[in-house]
Amino acid sequence: MSGPVDTAMTGSHPAQRRRWMWIKLAGIVCLLSWVALAVGIGLDVGTGTMLVLATLAAVTTEGTIWLAASLLGVSAYQARRRLWEKLRSLGR
Repeated sequence: MSGPVDTAMTGSHPAQRRRWMWIKLAGIVCLLSWVALAVGIGLDVGTGTMLVLATLAAVTTEGTIWLAASLLGVSAYQARRRLWEKLRSLGR
């Protein structure tokens, strides 16, 4: 006999899974942009193409960070800020 499934027992809610799906998708896009940049460097592409690839890598990285921060909450943004402050203080 099959009864209703308790979502607490399944581990995560559909909304939570959807959040992680978007974060994973953004991470994959980010990774692919960095791979494209590495391939561009390896093939010694022109300056214009290199500028586009580097810009895409930077924008997708920043976008992934902000998407994760917005989907996971402000605490992720605050943790990233604390990490940058710590890294900056090590450089001084």
